[in-house]
Order: sequence, then structure tokens, then C-alpha cells
Amino acid sequence: MSAPAGPLLTVRDLHREFGGVRAVNGASFEVPGGGITGLIGPNGAGKSTVLNVIAGSIKPTSGEIAYREQDITALPPYKLARRGIIRTFQLSSEFAQLTVLENLLVAAPGQRGETLWQAALGKRYWRAQERAVVQRARELLTRFDMTAKEDEYAGNLSGGQKRLLELMRGLMAEPALLLLDEPMAGVNPSLARRIEQHLLDLCGEGLTMLMIEHELAVVERLCDPVIVMAQGRVIAQGSMADVRTDREVLDAYLIG
Repeated sequence: MSAPAGPLLTVRDLHREFGGVRAVNGASFEVPGGGITGLIGPNGAGKSTVLNVIAGSIKPTSGEIAYREQDITALPPYKLARRGIIRTFQLSSEFAQLTVLENLLVAAPGQRGETLWQAALGKRYWRAQERAVVQRARELLTRFDMTAKEDEYAGNLSGGQKRLLELMRGLMAEPALLLLDEPMAGVNPSLARRIEQHLLDLCGEGLTMLMIEHELAVVERLCDPVIVMAQGRVIAQGSMADVRTDREVLDAYLIG
């Protein structure tokens, strides 16, 4: 994948209120194509709300979101997914009673045989695609060192393994923009570094990511640019070295 010349995603004057409380208060920023953009800030800054609005799971009170210069503000998650915008969640959302392989297969888009009339066309219509999807899933299992867990029920996985499954499911959906909500949360340091390397590898292959992360050392290793939020608004943007020295950023983290 090649990175687009302009920003892949643009957020303009985004607002979101909950019962009169302004969770997001005029946030504006851009996500360039082909890199990992960090979204950081103290607790309650509005980061997850922004990610939820971008992903279509909640609607903004006002503002605009453009993806590849097209307005996507009002689109529901399934339409965003068709355009290549896929998200992972802070809390794992695996199908506990399906195997790891089955969890990956259900994430593949546009599968033949999903409707009654498609199924009625018979195996010749969907068998070749099914084999390709299974092959893609097994390639991901190999890449993420999870082949041994292929037939394990997803609910039996460790917390770190569920993180890997969440990431693999996102990749099965063939994203152009991957929204990551604290992908290293609750993961032991060794596995966290493995996840970091996977993300760097994916970035090197051209995948664009917008990532919420609380560990600033992780952000410094992975993300450029970095967007800093506090009290629902963007207070700084730039490299991690730049935002570390910003007085407003320091006050937001130290004072809250």
C-alpha cells in the first residue's frame, strides 16, 4: 500500500456532549497516511470519545470527519468498515465460544455464501473464496505466533493472546486505517514489545494507524505525529520530542 499525498483522515471542530457535559470540545487534527499517529492525554481528555466518533459508534454533536477528502461524519460502523476504517477495542471483544480461527474467519469482509441466495448457488460459488480466507487467517496466525491456538476457544486465551487476536481480527478486515484503543493495555512487557514490533512492521507495509496509548515511552517509539488532548480539545500536535516540552501539555499531565 502506498501512502496518500494528503492526510488520510481529517477531523474538524469536533464536539460531543453527554447530558450537557462536553466530552469533546472542538477537536481538530489530521492523520497522515502510512504512519502511526498517537492520540494521548490524561484520563478524561476525550480520547476514547473521539475514537468512538471516528469509528461511527457514537454520533458527534457537531463537527466534520473526512476520510480521503470525503465526508464520513454520519456513516455507521459497517459502512466505514467497507471503506477500510477498522477499530480495535480497549476491552477484548472476542467471540468466546468460537475458536481462534473462527474468530478470524468471521471478520473477513464480503464473504460469499453469507446470504440464503448465495448459499443456494452451491459450493462452487463460495468454496474457492473460503479456502483463500482460511489461508489468510492461518498466515496471520503464523505471523503472530498463534498457530498453536488455532483450535482453542477464544474465551480460554490469556489477556495478551486476546490482544493479539483483536489485532489479527482487525487485519482480517483488510483495513486502510486501523484505530487502536490501547493495544498494549494489560499486556506483559515481553508481549507488549512484540506487539510494538508487529505495529512497526505493519506501518512499514503502509498501513495507517491512529492509536490511543497511555505509556508515553511506547508512543515515543512508535508514533509520529502525536496529538495531545486535554478537557476535550487538542492542545498540542507534533513529534513526541516537541510535545514533551510544551507548557500546556506539561500542565495537563501534572495538574490534570
